[in-house]
Amino acid sequence: MIAFLARRALSTVPTLVGITILTFAILNLLPTDPIQVWSGGGSYSAEAAEHLRSELRLEQGVAARYASWGFALLRGDLGRSLRDGRTVASVIAGALPWSLLLNLCSVLLIYGVSVPFGLFGASSPGSVADRLGHLILLLLYAVPSFAAALILQQWFAVRLGWLPLHGVSAQGASSVERAWDLARHLALPTACLALSGWAIVARYSRAAFRSLLNREFLAVARAKGLSRLRAYGHVTANAAVPFVTLLATILPGLVGGSVIVEQVFSLPGVGRLYLTSVEARDYPVVLGLTLLSAVLVLAGQLLVDVLYLIVDPRIREGLLGDRGDVH
Repeated sequence: MIAFLARRALSTVPTLVGITILTFAILNLLPTDPIQVWSGGGSYSAEAAEHLRSELRLEQGVAARYASWGFALLRGDLGRSLRDGRTVASVIAGALPWSLLLNLCSVLLIYGVSVPFGLFGASSPGSVADRLGHLILLLLYAVPSFAAALILQQWFAVRLGWLPLHGVSAQGASSVERAWDLARHLALPTACLALSGWAIVARYSRAAFRSLLNREFLAVARAKGLSRLRAYGHVTANAAVPFVTLLATILPGLVGGSVIVEQVFSLPGVGRLYLTSVEARDYPVVLGLTLLSAVLVLAGQLLVDVLYLIVDPRIREGLLGDRGDVH
């Protein structure tokens, strides 16, 4: 298994290289002069501008600058931010925990709502509640992220005053109070990021449960005296593989959606940092964030492969048995 995972990890290297090359080329094709952007609309003296261009190697070709960045990356050096001089690693490290927390909460919310909904719809197909719930999920899926964010802010923060409008905070005298304050600030952005995932996972889980509920093993489980809840537990275990597949589908969407959600809700995460860095032409930070995003998405794909091997022995035997990697 270790050899299989190592091969899968090595196979992602060309993808990472291609993503960084494409991002580097796009940044250098932007029509604006980075020197003017970094000066805040002002002007440098000729000597200062020339010194800055030399320091940033702007007089070199794109390929030469990319090669320099790549060799520095191999040494573990992502460079320094052009805005404040901090290392790119420290800039990203300050924003990454918020994005990871937001995406983790969104995944838990997506599956926590969609799986029971899909099971309910499969157990009573065609009912009024099933049709109404399906319609609501389709409507939620059709709403753009920025529009959903503004609607949620308008209703739950402005009109009702139940939740904070934006930002993050963890204030309180005790750890419980701080956790509750943090949860209140993350409630709206988490729900906004999970909206499209609800419709996708609920639809596929309904289809997976419906095919399993008609199988004979459910009737056998009931005949053996198992309760309805325990019988459904057997169904959920057998439907685990489609849920793993869906995880690979929704993870890239969550990473991309974080840019909009974090900006609207003023969360100090990677998505908002990415947007502000692009606007400021902070090339080292943009390249570092692009590399990080690609690594996270590809790591999610690798995690899905691991989950496949865990939840379904047949897949494990098919992938590893012939290669002798099981041992």
